[in-house]
Formats: sequence, C-alpha cells, structure tokens
Amino acid sequence: MASTESSSAPNRMSTTSYDTALCVIPPRSQCGHVDQLRELYDKAYGRWPPHINLVYPFVAPELLSQAQEQIQDYLAEHRDSAEAIDVALIEAGCFMQKNKCTVYLTEERTTSPSPLESLRTMVLQALGQGPARSTLHLSIGQSQDNTIFSRSYLLEKARLLPGLNFQVGTLAILVRERTTSSDATGHMHLYGTIHLGSSSNAWTPPSSEYWIESGHSDLPLLNSKEENDADQLIQHETVVYDRGVQAGSAYCFDADEYKWSICVDEDNSEYEVENLTVSSYNVLIDTEYPPTHDRDPSLVSTILSDSAMADILVLQEVSDDFLTYLLDDSEIQRRYPFASHGPPHQPDIGPLPSLRNIIILSRYAFSWKSVPFHRKHKGALIASFRGISTSAPSASGTLVVAGIHLTAGLTDGAVAAKKSQMKILTSYLERHHSTDPWIITGDFNLVTSTYTLNAALQDKSITEETVDVLSSIEAGINNAGLLDAWSVARIEAADQTNPTDGEVLYEGEEGATFDPQNNRLAAGTTTTSHDRPQRYDRILVRPQDVLTIGRFNHFGLPEIVDGAHIFASDHYGVRAKVKIADGTATSTGNTIDGLETSIVEHKRASTTLSEPSSITSALATHCMFPTDEQTKQRQDAFETLQQTLLGTVDAAEDSAQPEIPFVMVSVGSYALGVWTSDSDIDCLCIGTISSKTFFKLARQRIIRAENRGVRILRKVEASTGTMLELSVNGVLMDLQYCPAAQVVER
Repeated sequence: MASTESSSAPNRMSTTSYDTALCVIPPRSQCGHVDQLRELYDKAYGRWPPHINLVYPFVAPELLSQAQEQIQDYLAEHRDSAEAIDVALIEAGCFMQKNKCTVYLTEERTTSPSPLESLRTMVLQALGQGPARSTLHLSIGQSQDNTIFSRSYLLEKARLLPGLNFQVGTLAILVRERTTSSDATGHMHLYGTIHLGSSSNAWTPPSSEYWIESGHSDLPLLNSKEENDADQLIQHETVVYDRGVQAGSAYCFDADEYKWSICVDEDNSEYEVENLTVSSYNVLIDTEYPPTHDRDPSLVSTILSDSAMADILVLQEVSDDFLTYLLDDSEIQRRYPFASHGPPHQPDIGPLPSLRNIIILSRYAFSWKSVPFHRKHKGALIASFRGISTSAPSASGTLVVAGIHLTAGLTDGAVAAKKSQMKILTSYLERHHSTDPWIITGDFNLVTSTYTLNAALQDKSITEETVDVLSSIEAGINNAGLLDAWSVARIEAADQTNPTDGEVLYEGEEGATFDPQNNRLAAGTTTTSHDRPQRYDRILVRPQDVLTIGRFNHFGLPEIVDGAHIFASDHYGVRAKVKIADGTATSTGNTIDGLETSIVEHKRASTTLSEPSSITSALATHCMFPTDEQTKQRQDAFETLQQTLLGTVDAAEDSAQPEIPFVMVSVGSYALGVWTSDSDIDCLCIGTISSKTFFKLARQRIIRAENRGVRILRKVEASTGTMLELSVNGVLMDLQYCPAAQVVER
C-alpha cells in the first residue's frame, strides 16, 4: 500500500500567482543589520520580512489550503525529518535589470545542490512540477540606477554584512493583502506554516507579523522631488513622530581582545567632570567608486591635533572605509575608547546604513538613538551621557549630545526641509529630555552670507518667503533656549577662530567653516554658496543651569606643506569648551543662560537728590551741562570724522577706489543728549565689509586726515570687538564697527 502511494504522482498545481509565496524567514535576531539596509534600499521593506523565496510566484490564494496540505504530506513521506537544513548566507551578489540592479545575500556557490536547493526541488515535486533552476537569495535592496557606482556601492554594503547562519525548521506561506483597491503592492501576511520536523535548534517564525509593525511609520519619507515642495514639508513640521526612532548599540574598544565590542552597562557610569570639550567635523566623503583614501591620513591627523582634541567628537559624512581606518588607529582607540558605531570591516559588526553617516566618538560611555527626518538617509544621532552632570541641578543627570547633518542646498524646498528637520529634533528633545542640558552640533547647512542670499534672490533661485524661513529657523533655535557657542565666545572675547583672509567679508561670513575662496576642496563641492564663506558648522548649547560656554575655536584649517596648501576636508572643524556646574549654585546663582552675570544691589537716593530741580542745580554747579561752544566743537568733530571715514574729504584722491557703502551714527550718551563736558563721543560705523577690512581702510584714511586734526590715540581689542580711540581737534572719540549689510541698505 505504501509503495502504491509513493509511486502516485501528486496533483499538479500551477505556480503563477504573485499574491502568494512559499519562503524561508531567517531568525529575526540575525537580521538587524539586514533590515537596517533594507529600510533604506529595499522597496519591499515593511511589506515583506527578510526572506528567501522557495517558490514565488506561488499558487492562487484560493488553493493555499490545498497546497499547504499537499506539501506537508509529501515532505513527511519523502524527506528524513531528522536531517538538518543548514543555511549559510555568506555571499553577496546582484541581479542586473534594465534601470537598476537588486543586491542580495545567497549561499556560497558549490558544485552540489545545497540543502536549501534540495528542499526547493522537493517542494516543486510536491506540487507536481519538475525541478527548475533558481538563485535562492535574500534581497537587500535595489540600486538607484545601473551605474557602476550605484551598483558597486550597495554590493559592498551587502558584503560587509555578517553572515546569516541558521537551521530551517518551518516554511512560511505568505499571502498579499491590499489595503485599498488601488494598492498594487500591499503587505504580505503570514497565512500558515509547513513544519519540517527538524531538530529543536531550528528556528520557527513567530505568528506575529513583526515586519509590518517595524516597517510601518507615521513619518512620511520624501524623495528629492517631493522635498522641493516647501508647503508639504512645513505642513508636517509641527507633527511629532516617535515611531521611527531606533535605539543603537554603542561600541567600546577592548584592548585585551584588540577589537571593538558592544558596550554593556553604559548607563551605570558616573564621572566627575568639571569641563567638557565638544568638537564637530565634516570629513567629506568621496562619492566616486571605488572611494579614494588619499585624505584619510590627513583627516586622522587633524582629528588628533591639539586644536581638535575633545571629550566628545561628532563626525559627519563618515563612510564604511574611513570609519574602519579611523577606529584602527591606536591613538584614536586610546583617546576615544567609545563609539556609536564599530568598524564595518570587523566581521561581526556590519556596514553603516548610508553613504554619509553621523558618528560620535567619546572618552565617556554613552547610549544613543537615531531620530529619522522626512527624507531617507537624513536624521539625528542622539547620544545620552549619564553620570556626567549628576552633581548639577539636572533632574536626570543626563547630558544629551545630538549630531546632525541637515539637507544641503539653497532652494525653497531644501530650506523648508532644514526647518522641518530642526523642528523634529527639538520637539523630540523637548519631549524626552525636557530638563536635561543639550548640545546640538554638526553641519547645519544654513546659508549665513547675506551676499549669497541677496544673489539668490536676484536670480530668483529662492523667494522672499524662503529668506523668512531661514530667519524662522534661527528664531526657533533661540526659542528652544539654545545658545550659539561661537556667538557667545565672541561676546566674551573667548573666540579663538582665525579670521578669513579674504579682502572683503559680508555680513554672516565671519567665523566661516566652509570657505570656497581659501579651500579648494570647498570650491569643488559648493553648489549654492556663490563662492562665499558660510558658517555651516555650529555648536549649540542649552545650558539648563548646568553648562557654561567657554572657549571656541576652529580646526582643520589649510596647512602649507612643501610650499603646497593641504586640505583635509572642505569644512573646517569647530570646538567648544563648556564648564559643568558643580551643583553648589542656588536659584540666585551667578549664571544665567550659560553667561556670567553680576548681582546688582539697589539703594535709595538721598533726600537732596529726590527732586528734579535739586538734581539740575547740582549738575549746573559742577559744570556738567555743556556750553554752546562745546556743543559746536563736538558737532564739527563728528562731521570731520564722518567725512574722513566715508572718503568725502579728498574725493579726487579716492576716486580710484571702489565705493564701499558706510553709515556712521553716534551712540551712547552723545546720541541720547545726556553727555557732559568730560564725555567722549561714541561712534558706530555700519558697513558691508568685514571688521578686519574696515579698520585697515579706516586707519589709512585717518592717517591721511592728520592735517585736519584727526589722530589715532590707540587701538583697543575689547570684549565687544576692536575699537579705535581717536582725537579729533581735541575731542575724544571712540570708533567701533558693525558689519550689517541689510541695515546699510535700509
């Protein structure tokens, strides 16, 4: 009877339906890196689980029950249930298609059929079909196009994936469910399983359809075309998203094993830290494939330089190759033993998700999460350092450092994207770290040069509304309680940045970190800056009575080696030092918003000065009111200095020089009309050029006007900037300068 049953051929069932599939689903625990890539590159992510199709297309949906029973019975009869089906997906490959290619993982190629191929042949026999050739594979994603770069880039990512090794215990039957009549793809749901009776070590997929839950997100991911729709992005900017947030594993360097390993118990660390230094550096990835590595030694040398050395380092545009090179450096391992990501070429770690990645290195242990933005490959890396500020008045004792790299470009859509990205980030931080101090750093890609903005308006590449959006981004930063470390350091005379060497700087170009005029790498990558310097890279601090901003400096500036300028990157790095409160300050302490302040004592005036007439009489007695002669003398002095600086004294001599618009105004007691006979005149010149260039020009013109009684007494480098103390026909005058092109135009 058994021989009769075994010799009877199974009923033939047609496999032409793309709404069903018979597949192998690998263990979820091994698919973390796979799904990280699939989320960005595989159009089927969130609709299909990571899978190996044994038969696809499969049978019609109405025949699934019959097919399930037929295959189960056939395998039970013809297959040894004790025989293990071991799968090892360790080789990457790709299918060439018309406009793209599909990159996948597959078994190592052998001459004999693998257990998985033998299982496929047996399943086809169970359906009454003969054997058919097929490359059994697990799809990783699709390249953007069929160029060598796009194909090779994704294929290299797949090759860096740790191998998937598991035993198959169950086959999964999936059926497509369309949410609407117009939905052409839908989601694949688990219809049923076919048990193979293998050993207990074999993995069985859970009944829950976890791929739909993990793939579903309320966060709309926009392509480049949709990103140009400013209205669409601004419409979403107030929406709060949490579903796309993912926790990552930080790594630490194990000196005994000489390898990077996942950190454990990083949240239990405590440190006694009085000062903290944070650096940010965009290292510029080379987009061509294969990538070049000629700048790698210069980049590592720059990162390890004294001017860049920090407790926490945030890098942007980091590639797989460069991170492996960086983390293989012994000095990096010593100075930065903790990292958000491990070296991708270490076999058990896996690749970075994108072409350009944000990486955080640190002296201190930390945990981190990624917060996605609207666009694929864009997001923020949020690192939490517990124990650094435990002695300070922070509720949780956590310091938050967010690394960002906002969308590049000066278009209406790109600027709207930046605003949306900043809103998503600050909203997340306000919800989850409302009482903690923040540091947000990275490449903001916010155009700061007024020259560039005016040029973009004139050629109509942006609208007036986009300029307003840029202003609103700056306002949003202020409203979130964030202080710009560079701005604060300038006010406190703690800015150690080197001035740009250009002849003329416009408003917003001082402190530039991207300078096409003096950096050939920046000149080669700029697309929207009109070759003007931009302060793209920033360090923002929300003090929360814990942090006080100290010094600030640039690093990675061009160096001259053997007479040639050497550039490590197209960006210069930024570094800020902050002081951490020791917890002894009270509510009446001496720090407000990260700035030092002084306590003001109030005293009541004496009775003799309580009447206005008494005050007037006292001032007149002490000759405090100026005479008419003194008034005329100061008016003449102000006019003389104004003519000198504006170049109207000797117009014929200055005719060869370009006309540079200036506005000169009086400020202080003279402008308010409350000056005395001993008062000097405070003058403020407002122009469109840099402070350095202005004082060069002013000095030249004042020297030429010495015969008119204009003399420089001394130059003062004050906390508010450079100041010239002058004497104009015996009247003392202080001259300061402010670059503000828009003010001059008005």
